[in-house]
Amino acid sequence: MALKTLQVPSSFARPINRSIIGSSSSQNSLRPKPASAGLAASVAGQRRRWRRSTVECRGGSNLHGCVDEGAAAASRRRQEQAAEIPIVLFPSVVFPGATVQLQAFEFRYRIMVHTLLQEGVTRFGVVYSGGGVGGGVAAGEVGCVAHVVECERLVDGRFFLTCVGGDRFRVVGAVRTKPYVVARVQPLADAPPSQECGGGGDMVRHLVERVEEQLKNVAALSDKLGWSRPPSPPLPFRATCSPSSLSFAVAREVVEDREEQQALLRLDDAAARLAREGRYLERRSRYLAAIAAIKDALGGHLYCNDKNDEVLLLGGR
Repeated sequence: MALKTLQVPSSFARPINRSIIGSSSSQNSLRPKPASAGLAASVAGQRRRWRRSTVECRGGSNLHGCVDEGAAAASRRRQEQAAEIPIVLFPSVVFPGATVQLQAFEFRYRIMVHTLLQEGVTRFGVVYSGGGVGGGVAAGEVGCVAHVVECERLVDGRFFLTCVGGDRFRVVGAVRTKPYVVARVQPLADAPPSQECGGGGDMVRHLVERVEEQLKNVAALSDKLGWSRPPSPPLPFRATCSPSSLSFAVAREVVEDREEQQALLRLDDAAARLAREGRYLERRSRYLAAIAAIKDALGGHLYCNDKNDEVLLLGGR
C-alpha cells in the first residue's frame, strides 16, 4: 500500500525559532534565561516525541492517518516473500494437491520449459484463463504453483509434463509478457481459524459434516437416476485430511463450474470454502431430487425431444 506523508505544520514538528529584528539591546533584553536541567530534559523529550510523530504519522487505514505497525510489518513480509515465476495461462483451474498433465506445444511454452530445464527449476505458476488464451495476467489474480514431477521431450520439440499443484499465489504484477509471461507473485495462505466465541473448531466440524452429507445425497440421487456418480475424494482421505485439504479436494473433484472453482481458489479461509461448497452441493442435490421426482411421476421414464434431452443430460452430468 502506498504511504502518503501527512503534512504536519512546522510549528508542531520542531520548536519555534523566530529571529527578533531590532537593536542589540532589545535582543539581549528579550533573550530567554538558561533553563534548568530538569526543564531542559523535559523539552528534549518533548522534541523527540514531536520528531517521532512526524515520522510515524503517515497515510494509513485508520482514522488519524497513522500507520498500523502490524499491517506495515505484514506488508514488508509479503514484499520479501514475493518472487518472480513464469506463468502458464490455462483453461482449467489447478488446485493444491491436484495432479495435472500438460502438453507444451505453443512456441512460448516450449521456450519456457526449455529455460526451466536449463536452469534446473521445476516449478511455474498456473492461472485460470477463463477459456481464452490472453496475453498476460493482471494484478490480484490468484493461481497455483505447479511442481514438475515428470517431463518428456518429443522429437518435434513438444513437452509432456506431469505436475502436482502446490501453494497458491496472488499476482502482484507482470514483469514481462514476451516470450512468455513472468509475474511477481506473493504466497496466498489460509487465514488462521477464527476464535470468536471459542467456536471456530466446532463451526469447521459442522461444515465438514454438512459437505459429507451433501456428497452422500448427490451420490445416492445420481444412482437413482442411473447417472454416473460425480467423482469425490475417497473416504480414507476425507477421514484423515485437514479441513483445508478437504475443501480443495471437493473443489477440484466435485465442483464442475470453472468460475465457481476459481472463486473457491481465491478464498483464503477453509471454513468459507467449505460453506460455499456445502451450498453448491445442496443446490445440486435439489436439482437431482427434482429430476428424480419427475421421473417417478412419469413412471420411470422421461419423455422429451432431442433438444431438451440434450440440455437435461448436460445438466445432469
